[in-house]
Amino acid sequence: MVRKKVPTELDKAEIKLRVLMQRRDTFNEEANVHRQERDQLHEQKRILAAALRKLKDERAAVVQVMRAHKARRNEHQAKAKGLIDVRRKMRTRGKGNVASDLATLRRDIARIEMDQQTKTMKLSEENELLDDLKAKGREMRELEKVKGEEDQVRADAKDIDAEIDELFSLADEEHAQVVALSEKANAIHDQVTAHVQNLGVLIAEANKKHGKYLEARAKADEEHQRVLEMRETVVTTRDAARAEVRETHQLLKEHRQQVRRALFDEKKLDEAADKRVEALLKKGKVEIRG
Repeated sequence: MVRKKVPTELDKAEIKLRVLMQRRDTFNEEANVHRQERDQLHEQKRILAAALRKLKDERAAVVQVMRAHKARRNEHQAKAKGLIDVRRKMRTRGKGNVASDLATLRRDIARIEMDQQTKTMKLSEENELLDDLKAKGREMRELEKVKGEEDQVRADAKDIDAEIDELFSLADEEHAQVVALSEKANAIHDQVTAHVQNLGVLIAEANKKHGKYLEARAKADEEHQRVLEMRETVVTTRDAARAEVRETHQLLKEHRQQVRRALFDEKKLDEAADKRVEALLKKGKVEIRG
């Protein structure tokens, strides 16, 4: 029957050391996996952050151009509103019946002149008619002057109307640019928002991976400390076992030497032979013949 080998303390310590080393290596491999995944997330975060900065710069440039168009639009609208006020005042000033009064006055003068030429009148009546004609002539010239001013006001008002229309047209063009650029800025802002959200997810995932990495590293370090302690135990046990073996070999060597010296001692050999002969004689197994 084969006797089962009983493991020694050294065997047990070496087995435990191997187990601890395997556990340490497993935790180190796990930590390395988490570290690589964390670094990959950091790289994705770096690329996304660069894209985010580019989008923000693009959005800022669009907003800057949009603000310039908005300023020009507001300027055109302000000028147009100012001219509207001017036109309103001018038209108020130009209101009246000057043209109608002037036409009536011209008909009166023509009638007086016709009466002077066709009717027979006394000298006093003719002088009175001439005085009336002169008065109406002066009044007509005043009305014509006023009429000229009104015509100029109306002409100026028409020019102002044209300028107002031009300003509003320019304002509309600028507003169209503002709207288009605003839509573009909003579209870029949506991309920025999406990037920020994705960046937040990457940061959270990277932090989680880093936490797992630190946890695995801590476990690996803990197991490594146990490995060092168990290795010290193994070395101590192995040294003790070797010392015991050396001591046993030394004892065996010394015993062999003692036996060898005893066997080769002639006096002791003779004594041993005599004792052996006496023992045989007592048992009757030896005969001595002369």
